[in-house]
Amino acid sequence: MNSVLSVSDSEVAVERLTAKVRVRLDFLDALRGLAAAYVLLYHMILLPSPNLVAPRWLAAFAGNGGSGVTLFFVVSTFSLFYTMPARLREPTPRFSFYLHRFFRIAPLFYALIVLTILRDRIIFGVTHSFSEIAGMVAFVYNLIPGRQESFVWAGWTIGVEMLFYAVFPFIYSRIRNIYASVTFFLVALLGWHVFIGFVQYIPIGDSAKASIAQWFVLRHLPIFALGGVCYFALRGHLHKETPHQASRHIGMMLVSLSGFTYYALLNGWLPNVFGAGYYWQGVVYALAVCGLCLWPWRMLVNRLTTYLGKISYSVYLLHPTIVYAMGPLYQRIYQVVPTASLALLVCFSLTLFVVGVAAAVTYRLIEEPFIGLGRRLYTRLKNKRIWV
Repeated sequence: MNSVLSVSDSEVAVERLTAKVRVRLDFLDALRGLAAAYVLLYHMILLPSPNLVAPRWLAAFAGNGGSGVTLFFVVSTFSLFYTMPARLREPTPRFSFYLHRFFRIAPLFYALIVLTILRDRIIFGVTHSFSEIAGMVAFVYNLIPGRQESFVWAGWTIGVEMLFYAVFPFIYSRIRNIYASVTFFLVALLGWHVFIGFVQYIPIGDSAKASIAQWFVLRHLPIFALGGVCYFALRGHLHKETPHQASRHIGMMLVSLSGFTYYALLNGWLPNVFGAGYYWQGVVYALAVCGLCLWPWRMLVNRLTTYLGKISYSVYLLHPTIVYAMGPLYQRIYQVVPTASLALLVCFSLTLFVVGVAAAVTYRLIEEPFIGLGRRLYTRLKNKRIWV
């Protein structure tokens, strides 16, 4: 077995046994869908010029919609830990993992790179250099201060996630229990604060330092680590055919605690124990992941949210441009609808419908075919015993 993924014989045996009964987890899809919708709401308010007015009762919640990305990161790591044992059953787990990740992420992102280049040239009169495009194609732009945000709107997260995927097999081989996962979170958090403190002494411009502080992958590593904590906290539950009744009550408690903690975060009630409020977002969403796993509340985990989660990658990458294009329509709706609450609801519902339809098309035409292509390519290479 590949040395990067080597674990103890007993752990491999357990993982291979449980891998046979793994099923798709609806609550993870639902959380992806909710995260995508939350980010959409956030950009729908901020991208139009002038910005849309959120009602006072919703302003704090809507204004923190960018934290939907934090939820994506937590869910992503949980999902990777959950599915990785199936890779261990392959002759070359690392190759299987990287090939699957590439065909899952790259095709749609490359399509958006092309569309963005055309959009920026035709509408905004902006061109992008070869080096800038090359960094995007190679998924290394997060390592380049000043280019970490990416010229694909909302594409900064892809640069972060692809770098995390690159090192995940190594992380997986070392993080094998709840204690190691908590240690990983603490070390990642401390490491980030040490690193960003060191960056202040590097002779680079203030804009480059600001770019690193906001976008660099190490800032987000503790959030990813929390997804691992969730997985190991729930691993025993995931393979139970008939969970204990107490699990449901624990889940209800955790979902309630997540909601209260988020409310406290929005109102500034929480102590700054992590050095930045950003990491409280990770705690909030980690509680939500654990809670909905134990108690998949139908209000949040249902056919609509799970389907939205299925197409959430397309929703996430497509929505900024669609929201920008719908800006004049939003202004018209706000002029004719009597209250800000109702106007925002109409705008959000209409936008979610338009984005959902577009995302369903790109999922069907781009995501699904290339995911299938990746699987077929791996099978062909495996049968020919061609390994990378």
